[in-house]
Amino acid sequence: MQRRDEYKQKLYELTPPDGKTIGNAALRAALAEAFPSEEFTLDDYWDLRRSLIAEGKLERARGRGGSVRRVIGAVVEAPAAEAVVMPLAPIAVIEGRESELYEPFQKVVVTGFVPDEDLKPWVCEITASQGRRATGGRWTRPDVTLIAMQTFAYVPNKLFEVITFEIKPNVDTALDGVYEAAAHSAFAHRSYLAFPDSEEHEDNPLFDRIRDECERFGLGLIVFERVDDWDTYTFEVEAQPRDPDPQAVNDFIKIQISEKSREEIQRWFR
Repeated sequence: MQRRDEYKQKLYELTPPDGKTIGNAALRAALAEAFPSEEFTLDDYWDLRRSLIAEGKLERARGRGGSVRRVIGAVVEAPAAEAVVMPLAPIAVIEGRESELYEPFQKVVVTGFVPDEDLKPWVCEITASQGRRATGGRWTRPDVTLIAMQTFAYVPNKLFEVITFEIKPNVDTALDGVYEAAAHSAFAHRSYLAFPDSEEHEDNPLFDRIRDECERFGLGLIVFERVDDWDTYTFEVEAQPRDPDPQAVNDFIKIQISEKSREEIQRWFR
């Protein structure tokens, strides 16, 4: 793919030379504008970005929809002489009951969080509603669960993680979500609370308390303008990695995760 190197070089050139961050959405738009006759996909963008990170030229950063920055001092090769992102077509904003947020949130985890974290392989399920199955109680059922592996260029071992997400429809219900997400730390390596963003958060003491409680428990806090659009997601607090009891992790997967996904996870270790 001769032109892939050209696209990758241009993507690097479009990042601020002083090491400041640039959001994924802005960077994708700039790349598309640089090649108006090309049609880039979201997967193309992740592929180019992932390659630049692996080469040590860019590094991940936080921000709305995720962002990157240049690694100052990185050696950059000149381009040799195909692929990149765009369209996140607007979908109607989803509001209403908490359960209506689960499916679009799960899709954003798969299309945004997973590639941003460079996780592979992975399985992701909505684990909130499991009928009358005996799962250990309401606080043992994350709304969305991501189970994934992560590899590193200079570390021989793979990192296995159970990552849970508790989703609330508004800030008024989010405080309960803090304690639900905290309960997940018994079996999850990282836990997040997520709910819609609002201009009122800036002057809302409840929002400040929720953020403080997330920091106290080591939980990640995510707010989003549109549940179906990764580019509107902001990480207010980053989740702190935990080392849960392996038996608790195993029991959670055995009870909460579908048989198909359990079989997939077993294949990772063969």
